[in-house]
Amino acid sequence: MENGLYYLDGEIVIGSLATATGRVLSKTELWHVRLGHVSEKVLIELEKQELLCGERMKRLKFCEHCVYGKACRAKFNAGQQGTKGTLDYVHADLWGPTKTPSHSGARYFLSIMDDYSRNLWIYIQKTKDEAFDNFKSWKTLVENQKDRKIKRLRTDNGLEFYSETFNEFCKENGIARHRTVAGTPQQNGLSERFNRAILESEMYVVECRITQDFLG
Repeated sequence: MENGLYYLDGEIVIGSLATATGRVLSKTELWHVRLGHVSEKVLIELEKQELLCGERMKRLKFCEHCVYGKACRAKFNAGQQGTKGTLDYVHADLWGPTKTPSHSGARYFLSIMDDYSRNLWIYIQKTKDEAFDNFKSWKTLVENQKDRKIKRLRTDNGLEFYSETFNEFCKENGIARHRTVAGTPQQNGLSERFNRAILESEMYVVECRITQDFLG
């Protein structure tokens, strides 16, 4: 580097021919790469809207770059909760903060899932400390609707779930607490996967809108 610039150390070759070989990308793979490795669902949706210059999309082949770019930790074995009824075992998790707040200023959402029925509830929050009030409201609603009591609650070790008021509330109502080990979101897999499904569904809509704008 000289004066803040990098110089290429090379030479000019005259009278020679440089060639390279490689695998020819299909139209589906080409659009997949052009649009920032979007999913196969997005490509099919764009094809239906006739935004890919009339190209017909086929099944997307294995993409090594997507695997490395979207790789995550190996999953744990499936947990054996042995739930026999609704509200016997409940999973909860708080996601956030998001970089861009909503129109109302919310940057978090609390997701609650029943292990037995797989029913889902979402509460949008502006701050993390709203989790306790939202959980109390949800408890009153769901116990009245199902005519059953919450027995066990599984969460991570976030402070929003382990404040003194939250702990005392659970003790008073006979709710057993199950904590996950720090740094292992796999132990709260139902809530974590649901959060990811919500975020990927949102990104799918954003991808479609951006691609439509990009292609005109």
